[in-house]
Amino acid sequence: MRLTWLGHSTVVLDLAGARVVADPLLRRRAGVLRVVRGPGTAGPEEWSRTAPDAVVLSHLHHDHCDVPTLRAMRAAVVLAPVGAGRWLTGRGVEHVTELAVGQRHQVGGLVVTAVPADHGGRREPFGPTAAAVGHLVESPDLTVWLAGDTGTFAGMARIPAMAVRGVVDVAVVPVWGWGPRLGPGHLDPVRAAAAARTVGARVAIPVHWGTLRMSGMARPMRTRLRMPGEWFLHALADADDGGADAVRGVLLTPGEAVELA
Repeated sequence: MRLTWLGHSTVVLDLAGARVVADPLLRRRAGVLRVVRGPGTAGPEEWSRTAPDAVVLSHLHHDHCDVPTLRAMRAAVVLAPVGAGRWLTGRGVEHVTELAVGQRHQVGGLVVTAVPADHGGRREPFGPTAAAVGHLVESPDLTVWLAGDTGTFAGMARIPAMAVRGVVDVAVVPVWGWGPRLGPGHLDPVRAAAAARTVGARVAIPVHWGTLRMSGMARPMRTRLRMPGEWFLHALADADDGGADAVRGVLLTPGEAVELA
């Protein structure tokens, strides 16, 4: 598997001959938010030449669901949470399929399963409210948990059981946000490290940090843009007792890829 992080929550999985893109944001802005690092590689005009096999959307917030990017990408299918389909279709996003928690969708040789997340799902300021979900993306040999945007919740330990293979190999987890403080429904680096351990991942990759800020927030966000990824690796290391259940952290910069087996 080749995993590429394009910034914030935009992740590209090339696995078993298929390409899945999570929460694509390939423009310089998301509502009132400005991209300050990344997106790194291809923009929407380049993606329109190589449409992915699937896009998975975790929820409708502007920093995860960018309608111009979705229209430009022309994915074969857009797997959206329940309540989002009609709104997306009405804005020109094609091939939308809603996926409820526990439902699966075949994408070539992959299986995509929607899993729970603890996060608000309203499209601000006047849009609809849809569910917020994460996703399991599975080949016959590898399972990736794309957590989306979430806080800690009681059922997190049951996520591996929702996989076809019954395990999570790679956890892609949010470790911060776009502001100097986190509200409910988010993970900080310590809680994100605990989440990766909870699902039993052997590899964990931090996302949702270092990419977005509001205009005028350069100074308050200086540390929050640079450090959450490192803090996450330190949190993993602090909990590592050297046993078989240790989680290996992989830190990427926007546009960087890693090969995983």
